[in-house]
Amino acid sequence: MAKWTVKKCSADPKRLMSFYGCGKPLAYALYNRGIRDRDRLRAYTDTDNFIFEPFTDFKDAEKAFAIVKNAIDKGSKICIYGDYDVDGVMSTVILYKGLSALGADVTYNIPHRVEDGYGLGENAVGSMKDIDLLITCDNGISSSGAVALAKSEGMEVIILDHHEPSFTEREGKREDILPPADAVIDAKTENCGYSFTQMCAGALCYRFIKSFYEYMGSELYNENELLIFAAAATVCDVVDLVGENRAIAKKGIELINKDIPNIGLKKLVELRDIKNISAYHIGFIIGPCINAGGRLDTAKTAVELFTTDDEEKAEELAAVLIDYNEERKDMTAKGVEEITELIEGSSLAKDRVIVALSYNIHESIAGIIAGRIKEKYYRPTIVLTPTEKAVKGSGRSIDAYNMFEELYKVKDIMLKFGGHTMAAGLSIEEKNVALLRKMLNENCTLTDRDMEPVIRLDAQLYLDDITVESIEELDVLHPYGKANERPVFGSKDMTFLFVKFVGREKNIVSLTVEDSSGRRIRAVDFDNCGIWLDKIEKLGFNINNSYSARLTGDIAYTLDINEFNGSRNPQMIIKDVRFNK
Repeated sequence: MAKWTVKKCSADPKRLMSFYGCGKPLAYALYNRGIRDRDRLRAYTDTDNFIFEPFTDFKDAEKAFAIVKNAIDKGSKICIYGDYDVDGVMSTVILYKGLSALGADVTYNIPHRVEDGYGLGENAVGSMKDIDLLITCDNGISSSGAVALAKSEGMEVIILDHHEPSFTEREGKREDILPPADAVIDAKTENCGYSFTQMCAGALCYRFIKSFYEYMGSELYNENELLIFAAAATVCDVVDLVGENRAIAKKGIELINKDIPNIGLKKLVELRDIKNISAYHIGFIIGPCINAGGRLDTAKTAVELFTTDDEEKAEELAAVLIDYNEERKDMTAKGVEEITELIEGSSLAKDRVIVALSYNIHESIAGIIAGRIKEKYYRPTIVLTPTEKAVKGSGRSIDAYNMFEELYKVKDIMLKFGGHTMAAGLSIEEKNVALLRKMLNENCTLTDRDMEPVIRLDAQLYLDDITVESIEELDVLHPYGKANERPVFGSKDMTFLFVKFVGREKNIVSLTVEDSSGRRIRAVDFDNCGIWLDKIEKLGFNINNSYSARLTGDIAYTLDINEFNGSRNPQMIIKDVRFNK
């Protein structure tokens, strides 16, 4: 059961509403996001005029610009080395299209997830013939050996990455271990010069190209196209939607709803039949299709989709990615079921850090399955699967557990690992899997409280606070995502009327919520059918009926507008419920 907390706010509700000029729901949501003065309010709401930190604050930015300009002027061969997820694909496309438009002799390469694994490897460097400048994006910060090899082969190397670098500790002080590149641009490195550390690689590459064009005195004619790609990467890589990230994501989503300048993306949206595109559609419909190519075949399919000018070819490639994603969905469902059975039938159920080894799961979906298991048990989860060379896997974490740092503590038993606070990838010899599980759990300091899901309420509302107008005001908060979640509210001592189970599987709860004054609002619950069913059956009712029994309790919910037959009314989307005894 989730723990509910109400975010602290000592301000008077009327003063808050007066200051923000809005209703109670939005006033509390803005306050809880730390937007408590006019300047921050303006920066949050007016993303069109958001002031970005100068890209040249990166200490190696101008050095990188000079290297790229020299390569273009000399006609040198440039290779962009990306990654196989959405962020890596979009980073590659942004750099490729941006540099190609300036006349650069540029090509791209993306590792095969199974054959090559993550990041720049020495085999990849060895296969690059006649490359003068190598630019990595969404990888490279932990590839010291491969970068050193590239340098020995006469290449110049620029790294554009957002992952944590390896580090050592000397006298209690952390020191980064950086590859011997000619320029390293990664906000996660110490003394990089740039203060905003949360951007993904796609956003980093967009800012790089935009600033490089300014350096060259050229006009970035396809800026809207590249901004849309950066927005998609920002949403799909689940970085914090604050500051620069939120400005990029919001503007990109606005642009994509006005016009899609990229033929490949337009075809993908059309084939998925998406209207009024939101962060949800990018993160859960478009993004998985882009990812599917890199999971089941090659991410080059997605890069080709977004770089082609042939409409017929774009439609064909988009259809291929959609088919891959449907196959991936089936594989994921089976994998989640297998890992769940493995946990429930073993001592893994008692572990605070779940390390599960499967011989049936395709390594490309280990991360997705780890994420689903993490959500189910609310514990850090690593899913591993044997490959020809080693056991590979992916991990997903909870807020109280820094997965990168915890894996770093046991790095000596792994062949390779990398990632960040909430997610990581690794490879390890199979004989060391049990040792990895043992060491991670022995080192684990998570408490029972840490492993209890928390629902953080923005405010306690009365039903009188909830109107169509006050819900519409919440639109200013979009796009929703990590660190800018949809606001959740709570109401106490509600009466639940006309409860019924709807949908094909009868797993959606439809009801009416009533307060002590008799005011009523429609509500729907997609997540807690079992809780409602248990309560209803204890009262002796039948699932096929509509229940007028006066159930009472507290609810946590988000707000939406129900539109039906031209009528618009407030609606609650219930996230959790607690019945009164």
